[in-house]
Amino acid sequence: MKKLLLIVACCVLQLAVMAQPKPDMRTTDTKIADLLAQQPAAGKAALQANMEAMAALGEEGITGMAAMMNAPGKGDNTAIEYALGGYSFYVTQAGKEKERAVASAAYCKALQQMADKENKAFIIAQLQQVGDDKAVSFVQPYLLDERLCDPAARTLVKISTPAAKQALLEALPKANGRTQQILAQAIGDARVTNATGELTALLTKGDPMLAKTAMYALSQLASPASASAAAKSGYKYDVTNATSSYLLSALQMAENGQSAEAATIANKVLKAAKEVHVRTAALYVLTKAEGAQSMPRLLAAVNDPQTEYRDAALKFAGAFQSPGNNARWLKALGKAKGSSKAAVISMLGAHKAAEALPAITKALKDKDADVRLAAITAAGQTGGAQAIPALLEVLKKGDAKEVVAVRDVLKTIKGNEVVSQSGAAIAAMPPAAQVALIDVLASRKADSRFQDVLPLTRSADESVRTAAYASLKDIAGSSQLSTLFTLLSGAENAADIRALQAAVVSAATDAAPVIAQMEKEAPAKQERYYQVLAGIGGPAALKVVAGAFEKGSPSQKAAAVKALNAWTDDAATSALLKIARDSKDYRNTALKGFVRLAKTAGTADQRLLMLRDAMELSPDAAVKKSILQQTEQCKTFPALLFAGNYLDDPAVEQEAAQAVMNIALADKTYNGALVRSLLEKTSKVLKGGDADYQREAIRKYLAEMPAGEGFVSMFNGKDLQGWKGLVADPVKRAKMNAATLQKEQAKADEKMRTGWKAEDGLLIFTGKGDNLCTEKKYGDFEMFVDWKITKDGDAGIYLRGTPQVQIWDTARHDVGAQVGSGGLYNNQQNPAKPSKVADNAIGEWNNFRIIMKGDRVTVYLNGELVVNNVMLENYWDRALPIFTEEQIELQAHGTYVAYRNLYIREFEQVKPFTLSEEEKKEGYRILFDGTNMHQWTGNTSGYAIDNGDILCSPQKGSGGNLYTKDEFSDFIFRFEFQLTPGANNGLGIRAPLTGNAAYEGMELQILDNEADIYKNLHIYQYHGSVYGVIPAKRGFLKPVGEWNYEQVTVKGTHITVELNGTVILDGDIADARDNGTLDHKEHPGLKRDKGHIGFLGHGSVLRFRNIRIKDLAKK
Repeated sequence: MKKLLLIVACCVLQLAVMAQPKPDMRTTDTKIADLLAQQPAAGKAALQANMEAMAALGEEGITGMAAMMNAPGKGDNTAIEYALGGYSFYVTQAGKEKERAVASAAYCKALQQMADKENKAFIIAQLQQVGDDKAVSFVQPYLLDERLCDPAARTLVKISTPAAKQALLEALPKANGRTQQILAQAIGDARVTNATGELTALLTKGDPMLAKTAMYALSQLASPASASAAAKSGYKYDVTNATSSYLLSALQMAENGQSAEAATIANKVLKAAKEVHVRTAALYVLTKAEGAQSMPRLLAAVNDPQTEYRDAALKFAGAFQSPGNNARWLKALGKAKGSSKAAVISMLGAHKAAEALPAITKALKDKDADVRLAAITAAGQTGGAQAIPALLEVLKKGDAKEVVAVRDVLKTIKGNEVVSQSGAAIAAMPPAAQVALIDVLASRKADSRFQDVLPLTRSADESVRTAAYASLKDIAGSSQLSTLFTLLSGAENAADIRALQAAVVSAATDAAPVIAQMEKEAPAKQERYYQVLAGIGGPAALKVVAGAFEKGSPSQKAAAVKALNAWTDDAATSALLKIARDSKDYRNTALKGFVRLAKTAGTADQRLLMLRDAMELSPDAAVKKSILQQTEQCKTFPALLFAGNYLDDPAVEQEAAQAVMNIALADKTYNGALVRSLLEKTSKVLKGGDADYQREAIRKYLAEMPAGEGFVSMFNGKDLQGWKGLVADPVKRAKMNAATLQKEQAKADEKMRTGWKAEDGLLIFTGKGDNLCTEKKYGDFEMFVDWKITKDGDAGIYLRGTPQVQIWDTARHDVGAQVGSGGLYNNQQNPAKPSKVADNAIGEWNNFRIIMKGDRVTVYLNGELVVNNVMLENYWDRALPIFTEEQIELQAHGTYVAYRNLYIREFEQVKPFTLSEEEKKEGYRILFDGTNMHQWTGNTSGYAIDNGDILCSPQKGSGGNLYTKDEFSDFIFRFEFQLTPGANNGLGIRAPLTGNAAYEGMELQILDNEADIYKNLHIYQYHGSVYGVIPAKRGFLKPVGEWNYEQVTVKGTHITVELNGTVILDGDIADARDNGTLDHKEHPGLKRDKGHIGFLGHGSVLRFRNIRIKDLAKK
């Protein structure tokens, strides 16, 4: 038992060790380089991760990053500025005080290491955000530098410690020109109180701009040095801005407690100034100096001829609200006239002066209309619910503006009194007031006053009756449903019926009570409930309305179609399409609703299928136009072709032409004879005032159209031309001689004709026979095809003769069909299931867009991405990669299937890389020839085939690692690579599939080591180095964007790296393995004698191609 417990404990300990995060073995310089390579951050999560990584660098790392900045014109600092700028903001957040102090210290050190002023300016700007008192001595030397004075001064103003202020003061007399002006302003902004003498001396230097700045600075120090200049200007604006500075000095005096001096200045300016903005500013200073003692001035402003000054005084008075002062305002109110009286009332209302309510209530009857309107608003503000009776009295006799004003005020008063008093008063009000109160009750959703509003639906006044009906949707709740049902049953006016239908929709929580009531009604009245059910929605409602069409009278059928047309979402489209298909009489009406709802039906491909369904029913010209207008919005190649079918229809040719033109012009990749023909035809069809401009746009498009065949039709709609029967599988066919193949093909073609046929433009499999195959073989391509199956249907599309993109009835759970169509059914190692179910109902058309490049397949089903760049495995021989070129097959699986609109566009076929004759003789084998990644494992999504290359294109994180499936010991590995700026990857050798390959195996650097972000790396980190172990020579990489050739030879402990014809590394790992590595870290992989070869991602984009290997361990 003890032995068992010991074993368990050991296992638990081992699991715990394995669960520990991998230590970050990178050097600081590597961490910095990796961080800079990820700038700017791709999103919020990436930004947070970057900032945490910045914090982990510490003072040394941040200093090092800042010191890497290049002088203008000698390198790109964008990444560094992104990183440092983001970090400066990051550390100013609450809880980051420690990191902020570290950042400040790091920037200070970086300043000392920099020579370029632009870079210094950037770092000083960072200190403006994060700097502390310790930064003052580092910034101070730059106060006398013409370029750096401004950022330095701003930074010291922001730090604003005694040391920072003293630094500014000491620099002022030593400065001159623009620098002195900057320092003067900074001294004012920093409130350097002992600088008055130095600043005053600047007033007499004869420089108006310097004097202006000095006056401003002195004003911030509460010095009235600008008094004489302000008086000389007549207290108006002049170039020195003396009046402003004079008043600012008074304001600063007030803040410093020198109230009497500040008040003296303000009163002097008020007495002499004429301009309203100067008077207003002086009055403001006076209120700050005297506080409530300035009330006489404010009261005196009530009847001032300058209304802006009066309004400012009333605004300033808000700071001195008190019962006593409000009494003084009420006294002033008695003497005020016209707009001044209205202004005082508005001020009292805005400040909710409750003691003013009696006077305000009295003002509701003032002779002046503006005063009455002001009083209405103020009554609500000061009295709240207490003011409601008086406001309701105004409604009885008020004019139209007053009625609106009362209505709006009642909506703002809190509490239930508005609802209760309005409801109680509404019956006795005149019509205009009743309409207003109905609006108030509706805005409050006042279902408790339903009975007050209900009688008004019978009012003799049409405006009242209309408003009452319109409000029912807002004031009726579920408890009033029975009343609403009664009203709806008895209503005769169409507008009333619509209002009641809306009220029932609002009051009903679900369709059940509405359906129950409908069933009680006479058939003619039941129709009124269809529109209600359309507004409520849901399966139960839809079933009832659709059923009403199936079994109802002609009148009920018409009402049902109208309701379905008004459905709130695309749930009703199936019912509408069924009606359109089954009933010629209601076809156009149903199609109008169907086409309208198709706008909400998800993807462009799905909408186009629906629009095709509608057009197949030959609607009238109006519906056709609507269909083509929506087709234009789909912006897909099938939509382009579909619209092109109607260029010969005179009734809709203009809509078709607009659709073709706008779809094509929105996509510059279209080419080929098919698109050219449609656009040339469109150009001839176009009419109208803009036709000439549109033709010119088409001519330009055609002139710039890319060369190539573009999309071509795979099925002519008439017969099986271009198709043949199935002969065995690709592996077996390849073994047949020409005579045998010809004989077998003849048999297959005969069999094909028994199961496949062209009928009504469709390619149909009847359920008997074998696969239908293209006569042509295809490599890389993009294909569109519509397909339709019946119940229990099963089919598929073979790509390059290989099964298959799956098609089946998703109801067949017994065979796993519930996952949906579109998956790569026969895959075993790579994903086989689609990512989502996107199938349409059985019997309806579906659309595939299939893209195959190399060994990768992407499938869109009805516009939904269901397979994303997944490798298709060779079903016929899984030891082989997928065929580079083969026929496309439509699978025969014993059930009906129909196809239409089959179009294909071939991509230029990548020419597979082949070995040289010499390499063949030496025993090399190809690991990647540009057409497949069959011999690779690992992150096959981050590494994918693109134009014959392996493209490492990480979306998130490092991009992961890609390894050979086989392991190698001694070998010669040849490959080519193309770097992007700052790219970082690695070549793993003798590596395991798990762990950090650089240490558990070995990593040879693949790096744009000439990029600025890598200039501080250690010698063992540059391109070609055995990472941390043996350094490689630099200077032999080709310029970024050009292809490099590299050969790596591994024999025992000896490693040689040849780059572009030069040996850059020739060394032995034995010494490092036995005596320690250059990076002083553990490298257990040095002891491995076998492992995988891999490309090791570090978050960068780069390409690889023409990969081959000679296994030296094989004899």
